[in-house]
Amino acid sequence: MSSFLTLRVRTFLLMLLTIVVAFLLTGIFSLYHFRLENRNYHFERLERKEKAILSHIDYLTSNNQNKGLLATQWKPILSGKVIEISSIHKLDVGIYTSSGDLITASVVKNGPLAIFPRRLTEYAGSAKSQGRKVTNEGNFLTSTSEILGNNNRVELVVRIPYEIDPSAIPKEDVAFLRQLLLLYILLFVIGITFALFFSNYISNNIRLLIDQLKKVRINKSNEKLTWRLNDEIGELIQEYNVLVDKLETTAIELARSERESAWKEMAQQVAHEITNPLTPMKLTLQMMQRETDVTEMKSMSTHLLEEIESLTNIAEAFSRFAQMPGLKAESLDISYQTNSAVSLYIDRGVTFVSTGAVYTKVDKGQWSRIIHNLVKNALQSIPEGSRAAVEVSIEKTQDKAVVIIRDNGTGIPQQMQDRVFEPNFTTKSSGMGLGLAMVKNLIENFGGTINFSTGDHGTAFTIELPLTNIK
Repeated sequence: MSSFLTLRVRTFLLMLLTIVVAFLLTGIFSLYHFRLENRNYHFERLERKEKAILSHIDYLTSNNQNKGLLATQWKPILSGKVIEISSIHKLDVGIYTSSGDLITASVVKNGPLAIFPRRLTEYAGSAKSQGRKVTNEGNFLTSTSEILGNNNRVELVVRIPYEIDPSAIPKEDVAFLRQLLLLYILLFVIGITFALFFSNYISNNIRLLIDQLKKVRINKSNEKLTWRLNDEIGELIQEYNVLVDKLETTAIELARSERESAWKEMAQQVAHEITNPLTPMKLTLQMMQRETDVTEMKSMSTHLLEEIESLTNIAEAFSRFAQMPGLKAESLDISYQTNSAVSLYIDRGVTFVSTGAVYTKVDKGQWSRIIHNLVKNALQSIPEGSRAAVEVSIEKTQDKAVVIIRDNGTGIPQQMQDRVFEPNFTTKSSGMGLGLAMVKNLIENFGGTINFSTGDHGTAFTIELPLTNIK
């Protein structure tokens, strides 16, 4: 289940659980404390009542003490008084002789009759003091106390049952509990607010880092993040900034390595292309040195000029590739731009088909260059004597613009298909073969792709570019 919850939700729930557990533990401790306080309250109240009742009985019987009266002699003296004592102090009372015989007792309203047994066995046959005792019998605390006469002899034994109400809480404790409950509610609301804020704080900062990581590009200057606190998120952001620096350094090194590799490969190709015409030029000059026929020398001169022209074309192609301007990509209707470029070749068998405006982000000048290059390649692939049929079409898919340049040429031999987009690839007898390499590089810089399919009846180059909104 936790795998479906976000970090923000998990953090909030964890903090909320901590708050609830803390409140539960505090509540349990408070409940235990108040139960203990309630018990102590009843014991203290019984003790106060007991002292008052003993004083009352001692006052009433002071004139009859130290006479050794029996239960039958005490009964007429106390029978009428015990109800009065019970009513005044609002507790039932039982009075016994020093030997434990019941003299009289008030009516027990809510307790078992055993609270006032007819005889207290612990006092049987002895007038010796047993001291104060309190026993817990069900919902009753029962106090057994003594009224002492001269020489600390037990004159009377008083038994007082005190009913405990577990739900009875002192007024001051009730007021405290109300205040504590209000405080709990306030702290709970504050705790939830803090938990929500803190979970949002953590998740938002991590989200910021995630969004920044999504923007990281190897060929761009990536923005660093700042963090004022030296905490775990700060360490994470610091590592991100270090990696950004390393990525930038790596990108520079990679670009430099690619440039060096490209120029090395280009230099090798230039050397190869230049060597090809130099060899026949050298042979021609050697033959001219030995030739005396003017007509033959003129023919040799013409051939020499053709080879020099070939060298000039090689140099111009290499110059164009090296000096290609920087891209200025913008949202353009490539259907319109392509139609403008293709219109120059209408009389040479090139047709254009489009379903309407198609917007994508390209460099206007370089897009025309791409179309011209591909159309020229298509026308040059058609054998002499054959009628050219080159079709340039543009259509839209759900999120892409698709451009197809299809010809009816001889196709690309299978052994050359893997090298179509290499800088030195060409199927023509002259030239540098830089066109398709340049086209592929431009298309990829526009965020697109270029592929081809070929056969005996022609070749089709397919370009796919991401669509953009109309601007």
